[in-house]
Amino acid sequence: MKRKTKKLWLNIMGLILFLVFMFSITGRVTGVVISDTVNLGPLGEEVIPLKMHDDDTAAISITMSSGQIYVEIYESDEAISRNYYEEEWGPVSTIFSTEFEPLWSDTFYIVLYNADTTNSASFSYSIDHDQSFRSNMIINLAIAGALLGVILIVNFTGKKNPNISS
Repeated sequence: MKRKTKKLWLNIMGLILFLVFMFSITGRVTGVVISDTVNLGPLGEEVIPLKMHDDDTAAISITMSSGQIYVEIYESDEAISRNYYEEEWGPVSTIFSTEFEPLWSDTFYIVLYNADTTNSASFSYSIDHDQSFRSNMIINLAIAGALLGVILIVNFTGKKNPNISS
């Protein structure tokens, strides 16, 4: 009986180690690419929301056809009041590209704004949002699931048969 218990514990520990190893690998998750061709009237704007984490990057590329625009990035708390922006570039009148890497996780709003009061602006943009996949939550879930499995297995295999007296 002692040999079966040892074998069971070795199997359980092997399963736990396998699950921890399997879920601890940090992978790169492909992000999304947002692209469009826009014609903004005077004082018009295009707003693109992105849920970003602190290890994500957003590569912004703009090709102007006519006019000029400003590119501003706001975090979710400042997007309505627009008192403070994270980044600002402009006026953009030809080809523009940059990368944005936030310092914390939040929803960020990329605002493409035509500040001209009389002329329209035509451009095409592409935003490549690469998301870094953090595995801390998956590691914790894997360990918790493995421990729950161990508890359940030990609980059910450790019970004595009620028909046998000690």
